[in-house]
Amino acid sequence: MEDLFRSYWWLLFPIAFFVFGAWDRWLAYKRAQAHLDLLRTYATQGKEPPVELLKVVRADALDDAEEDFGFDDGRRGRRRRRGAYWALRTALITGAVAAGFWLASEFAAPVTDYWPFRLVAIILTCVAAGYAVVGLIFMTKHRR
Repeated sequence: MEDLFRSYWWLLFPIAFFVFGAWDRWLAYKRAQAHLDLLRTYATQGKEPPVELLKVVRADALDDAEEDFGFDDGRRGRRRRRGAYWALRTALITGAVAAGFWLASEFAAPVTDYWPFRLVAIILTCVAAGYAVVGLIFMTKHRR
């Protein structure tokens, strides 16, 4: 059992992403269900729901649709407001993780075991560079 964990420790990361993704979808489902229950209560009482409630329900539905299916109809929902700060922060965090993998690849004990760390480091460096470019584009785009 110890060898299994030592050989496949990296599987913890995709499994964690799947678990947290499922948890996020469950919370979105419960939020939508609560909104529908509230609207159903207004409908059974014969009252018109407040405009603010309808705006919140519509914004949540659009955000979920954009996130799930990639719709972009020009509206900027809560999760779509990402600019230069978000991109540069993501580049910094991803770059720090990439630096950790570069160090791990340099100081791996056996000489033949450096390549998995080096591969992850190369991929994360490319992702960090991409986010940095996006952040710089956002910064120059909004300065005009």
